[in-house]
Amino acid sequence: MAMVKSGWLHRQSTILRRWKKNWFDLWSDGRLVFYNDQQRRDMEDDIHMRLDCINIRNSAACHELNPPEGKRRDSLLQIVCRDGRIISLCADSADDAL
Repeated sequence: MAMVKSGWLHRQSTILRRWKKNWFDLWSDGRLVFYNDQQRRDMEDDIHMRLDCINIRNSAACHELNPPEGKRRDSLLQIVCRDGRIISLCADSADDAL
């Protein structure tokens, strides 16, 4: 299994709605794994995009979401999961979000 993409993204916490930087790895089998740091010591969560994801919203569809300070609105995206979770993310740029 090969890694497709990896890097830093901001993820909004579910309870306090604070933005936190996480390291993300997207694997060719569709797994998106996020960690506390780039060394991948502490896995925070993982999502199997092919099984768990029912929609990916781009910045235009993230109406109620405000980006972290210093980030642009066009860098936002949300992953909508079958179990009802919505994972809000913000990249460094619109190109990175794509």
